[in-house]
Amino acid sequence: MPSQTASVASAILPQDAALIVEQLPVGIFRKDAAGRFVFVNARFCQLKGMPADRILGRTAAEIASEAAQEPDSMWRPELAGQEDRQHAQIMQSGEQLEREEVYSGAGGQSQSWQVVESAVRGAGGAVVGSQGVLFDVTRRHREDEMLANERGLLRALLDNSPDHIYFKDAQSRFIKTSTAQALEFGMATPEGLVGKSDFDVFSEDHARPAFEDEQEIIRTGLPMIGKVERETWMDGRPDTWALTTKMPLRNQAGQIVGTFGITKNISDLKEAERQIAEVHKQLIEASHLAGMARIATNVLHNVGNVLNSVNVSAALILSRVRASKVPGLARAVQLMEDHADDLGAFLASDPKGKVLPGYLRQLASALVAEQNDAVKELTALSKNVEHIKEIIAAQQAHAGASRLLEKVQIRDLVDDALRINEEALKRRQMVVEKEIADVPELMLDHGRILQILVNLIGNAEQAMDGVTDREPRLTLRVDLTLAQRLRICVADNGVGIETQALTQVFVHGFTTKKTGHGFGLHSAVIAAHEMGGTLTAHSDGLGTGAAFTLELPVETKAAAPLSAG
Repeated sequence: MPSQTASVASAILPQDAALIVEQLPVGIFRKDAAGRFVFVNARFCQLKGMPADRILGRTAAEIASEAAQEPDSMWRPELAGQEDRQHAQIMQSGEQLEREEVYSGAGGQSQSWQVVESAVRGAGGAVVGSQGVLFDVTRRHREDEMLANERGLLRALLDNSPDHIYFKDAQSRFIKTSTAQALEFGMATPEGLVGKSDFDVFSEDHARPAFEDEQEIIRTGLPMIGKVERETWMDGRPDTWALTTKMPLRNQAGQIVGTFGITKNISDLKEAERQIAEVHKQLIEASHLAGMARIATNVLHNVGNVLNSVNVSAALILSRVRASKVPGLARAVQLMEDHADDLGAFLASDPKGKVLPGYLRQLASALVAEQNDAVKELTALSKNVEHIKEIIAAQQAHAGASRLLEKVQIRDLVDDALRINEEALKRRQMVVEKEIADVPELMLDHGRILQILVNLIGNAEQAMDGVTDREPRLTLRVDLTLAQRLRICVADNGVGIETQALTQVFVHGFTTKKTGHGFGLHSAVIAAHEMGGTLTAHSDGLGTGAAFTLELPVETKAAAPLSAG
């Protein structure tokens, strides 16, 4: 093909000119008066996808007709018709014309050419044909399409985004903005903001810092990311809050020529934050009050356990005082006073006087027994009152984040807890078994451990409600683990606990008892945790009894071990 077009070119043009034409990166063609191709260069043939021998001597319409059956042919009838009409117009007017030809191939890829065609004049200036240049502008068209698409996307963003999007020059004047920003700034269209600045909209309090931020970005090239700003408006509208990000705007040479950014209105978010902060404050106050209520509930619950024993002791003392033999002593004294003048004769000969010494001996013995019983009950009462004080002290220690450690004989601690529950255990006729290992004297928080044991023993006694097929039994085991932790287990053979409820027994308010409040075990597990220990529950299910195990870290003191029993 090149040799044929070269021979044609050499016949029309001087040799040097023909060589240049053949090497040009654009397509060159010439037609005679009838529109038949009389010259095409190699680039033209390449662009049109057809050798010169099939082009020369034919019109565009003839070539298109001949190539109609070729699916990939670039000679389309509609393009050929446009080309022939343009040639006829040039022949008639002699003017230069331009056109674009777009070819869409079978693969969907299109190619575009720009054709500049002018008249060929003969002797005397008459138009004898046409000639033209064919430019491949496919790449340019694609770039234009991409640019137009990007502009469309930018315009869609600027027109539809609720946020403020803007571009500013080096003096912080607007050169392009989003529609939302223009409308909020009081402009009918984005073009109304061009050339204006923040000083035309905002008060000095906001406009000045914003301007200084942008000038700093221009000076350093460093962006400003996610700055929360309070916007104060010149027209007096309420202040708004914004989240702003600004970047340096660079030209094609990389020079900073301004800034661009996006500002999001976060006034609703700031108001929500304010409301959340207010609610948080209220919740803290409510939690404080709830915590105080829970503390009071726990204290009252644990004090209530001890008060049961206090009431029992007080009732026994009152009953024994009412049945006291002291009035008999008063009657005997009165009888002796009545016979003060003849007391010897009265005691020797009067029947009443004769029995008076024996009566006084019996009365003395009865009064001594009464005194012993009263001392016993008053001692128990004193211990219970002391435990109430310990419960309150333990709560005060919790409030002060301190621990009240003292030397404790664990056997005595267990006995105290049993004694506080003694009356309930007697009424239940519950068998108590103690398996206490040789544990030395320990440094423990006496009040809190006693509080826990009183709760656990009381729960074990109540766990026998409704159980009639077995002897009520309570077992207390105490030992030291290999890890030197004190382990106390309180087990019963009562109603047991459902498996699914085991994980809930320590939750505040959870109870399996009809009259329970769910405070005791909750306060007990908290007390265990505060002492650095654990309180766990185990049951094989309903009707199998339950066991609660308290484990605590201990501090030992040199002391003689206790005998087992």
